Amino acid sequence: MKRGFDIFLSLTGLIILSPVLSVIALMIKLDSKGPVFFRHTRIGRNAVPFAMFKFRTMIEAKHWSGPPLSPRNDPRVTTLGVFLRRFKINELPQLINVLKGDMSFVGPRPEVPGFVDLYSDEEKRILSVRPGIVGPSQIHMRNEEDLYVEGVDPNAYYIEHILPEKLKMDLTYVENASLLGDLKYLLQGLGITITGAVTRRHLFENSEQIGIFFCDIFVCAFSYFLAYFLRMDGNIPPVEKSILLDTLPAVIVARMLSFTYFGLYGTLVHYISLDEVLKIIRATTFSTILIVMITFFMGERGHPRSVFAIDWFILIGLMSGYRLSAKAFKSRLGERSDGPKRNILIYGAEAMGDLALRYLKMQGNGNVVAFIDDDPKKMRKRFQGVKILGGRHDIEVLVRLYRIDRVLIAAQNLGPQDLEHIKSLCNKANVEYEVFALAN
Repeated sequence: MKRGFDIFLSLTGLIILSPVLSVIALMIKLDSKGPVFFRHTRIGRNAVPFAMFKFRTMIEAKHWSGPPLSPRNDPRVTTLGVFLRRFKINELPQLINVLKGDMSFVGPRPEVPGFVDLYSDEEKRILSVRPGIVGPSQIHMRNEEDLYVEGVDPNAYYIEHILPEKLKMDLTYVENASLLGDLKYLLQGLGITITGAVTRRHLFENSEQIGIFFCDIFVCAFSYFLAYFLRMDGNIPPVEKSILLDTLPAVIVARMLSFTYFGLYGTLVHYISLDEVLKIIRATTFSTILIVMITFFMGERGHPRSVFAIDWFILIGLMSGYRLSAKAFKSRLGERSDGPKRNILIYGAEAMGDLALRYLKMQGNGNVVAFIDDDPKKMRKRFQGVKILGGRHDIEVLVRLYRIDRVLIAAQNLGPQDLEHIKSLCNKANVEYEVFALAN
């Protein structure tokens, strides 16, 4: 009876989910090189090995595969893989294993051969039943990768701490297996898959990104409404309002999927830069093309095409603007909490000076007042948005005028004599100095 239930449910699931599985497969191929599926040898009923299917969530590296276990923050996991693992979507291909008879919907989770070799005679009783997609250990250890202690050997920690607990739960299941119990585990498994996807620690560690994600949803909706409002000169007719409301959910879904795919939620607010703005432009352009296609297939042929162009322009401006504003606001708060910053003068308005400026901004431990450079063509110009106020002979005057605390010497191809001269000018001005150089 249980096998008949497995066949019916797995076949039905594969048919219903086939469009979703196809989209996920396409996203995996677009996300990174390698096959769609990950096949791994596991030990099944009566100790018979079989190939268990999962969606691939790691980078493909044939020359090195790394440890068989994947603790939290495993660098091999792809951007898409993190999402698939968090919501257990990578387990869906195991419906094929259930249909083939390698697995059941409910049962102990199948283990790799190396760990099965460590089973005692008593623990080998677990192999008397088919392994399952959902099992007691999976329910009680939903986010197993979070159980590992930082800095430990994953294999040793799994064998010593995690595996014994799993085996105890699986033995209890084998001793008390029943159809009613399986139904209970199946319902619990569905519930824990949804509720366990986002933990308190996950929310805390990703609070900035989650906040930006929900802000983007609001901004996308606002931009779309504003684009319609401007296109219709402030008066949206009932027919157009109906099209707007019908297409709005599709617009938001297309936008958010594109933004996630292009990595807009992987940057800390404090380090948002021009690269993030370029990502926004690419993601918005891609999602706009996607939205045009979606509205066409939805049959909304009366949708004003100019709305898409207006929405594209507004959305890029809003998203870029509030991100950069959030960065500036957070930097200002950091300055207040850390006290006043030291005023810095950078000598060298060229590549090395640019690196010095970027480094200081990233560290947040100094206020760059101005650049100085001996090239007369650069005088009174701006370099990376900062004024060039003079040359080396103006150091003493600038130190007094702007209350400079430190001079950072960051010039390429500066000879020993010139360097000593600049140092002597800093000494004369009674100001600290430091030579900025790249480590060899």
